[in-house]
Amino acid sequence: MKNTFNMVVSREEVSYEEYDFYHEELDELLIPAEHLEKLPNPLVLETLSYIDEQGYEWIARMVEEEETRRLLYEVWIKNGQLLAYDIYAE
Repeated sequence: MKNTFNMVVSREEVSYEEYDFYHEELDELLIPAEHLEKLPNPLVLETLSYIDEQGYEWIARMVEEEETRRLLYEVWIKNGQLLAYDIYAE
């Protein structure tokens, strides 16, 4: 959050989940279809979530290459609204 939104968050305030998904299992809010086509199928989706002092829910989702852990994609969502994304996959 510091790099993208200039916010510093304590690790203790962030929750983490990681799951494997096939493309057809994912909702458009998680990863838009035009982004999915550039990512592996299945993929490992990591999710970090944080609720700030105002009660806003921040979610960061990342897809990494399974063997190398190289970052392929990240998306930032605040209260259900897409804020930013980066595609690193070729």
